[in-house]
Amino acid sequence: SINLINPVKANLDNGIPLYIINAGTQDVLKIDISFDAGLWYQSKPLVASTVNEMLLEGTKNFTSKDIAEKLDYYGSFIQPEPAKDTATISFFTLKKYLPDTITLLADIIKNPIFPESELKTFMGKRKQNFLVEMEKVSNLARRKFNEQLFGANYPYGKSPELEDHDLVLRSYLIDFHNQYYHPANCRIIVAGKTDQGVVDSINEHFGKNDWLKGKYTEPKKHELNKPKPHKEFIKKENATQSAIRIGKLAITKSHPDYPKLEVVNTVLGGYFGSRLMKTIREEKGYTYGIGSYLVSLKQAGFFIISTEVGSESTQLAVDDIFTEIKKLRTEIISDEELKIAKNFMLGDMMRSFDGPFEQAQSYKSLIDMDIENNFFDRTLEAIKNITPNEIQLLAN
Repeated sequence: SINLINPVKANLDNGIPLYIINAGTQDVLKIDISFDAGLWYQSKPLVASTVNEMLLEGTKNFTSKDIAEKLDYYGSFIQPEPAKDTATISFFTLKKYLPDTITLLADIIKNPIFPESELKTFMGKRKQNFLVEMEKVSNLARRKFNEQLFGANYPYGKSPELEDHDLVLRSYLIDFHNQYYHPANCRIIVAGKTDQGVVDSINEHFGKNDWLKGKYTEPKKHELNKPKPHKEFIKKENATQSAIRIGKLAITKSHPDYPKLEVVNTVLGGYFGSRLMKTIREEKGYTYGIGSYLVSLKQAGFFIISTEVGSESTQLAVDDIFTEIKKLRTEIISDEELKIAKNFMLGDMMRSFDGPFEQAQSYKSLIDMDIENNFFDRTLEAIKNITPNEIQLLAN
């Protein structure tokens, strides 16, 4: 059995929803402050992620050096997490130091100034990193896959180019922050040894009306055109490996079939004992690793198979991947193979709820997407009760 501790929901004085997971034995806290401010919402490339990652680069009251030194002094840590739909600030601190550190956290979120000098340095580093990443076949394949799946003008399908790094202006960051980083667009999850004092402290620093009273911005509507089946080849001179990405649009976590489809994916390529790993890695020796994944975003979902193989084995690997997909659709899985996959998934779920921080991360994925907490109960039920015939039906 898995002990699922559902978050207790409260509201701060200004209406921000607060989700509380009071668990664990250590006097440590994790506070996730999440905004609907991912790349879906940006009108110019790189703006959403740059805003999120530059919050630590200086505020009206602290320089970037002040921030770093104070966090280090108290043994606290702040992790920016920009994503496609959301932008999160994850804050780790000892409970006893919360009164000393939450003031800094609040200032970082409410009052960043995005200094021009820091922006120049930040974008310079990011540009150099981009040049390095573009030499990797895995990144070239990922970018092209997203573009072909969603379309070059769809937010999930757009990828930044080198010249975009020179076009990010400080004024863009300020405007984006003003529009999306405010109470009406915010959710907070606190996990660890929480008590009323912790809740009161969060309310004192984030529940008042001393920061921008923006209105909730509805997500922009973009038409998603279903892509036609096709192959794309990107030639990379002197590459010793080929990156392969195979996939299609799929359902999201809001769909009732999603938990059982996760079992199907696990059998195919979702763990080390999967069919793709056995065939492509162990039997054929084409790769060190291969995996398949169901990705659930807020506006769309997709299924993807990902691997890197020796360039001479590219077509052979692709052919074998499609052979395994066909087998899953045409042959009934054995009870023993299904049992092993189920056991892995149950163990993986136990790991995902082993401790308050892990629980917070698991529930955050639901809270950000407005999915009911019973998703995990339905997932447990699906894993335990799915049949070999259902595996074949869902594969088809």
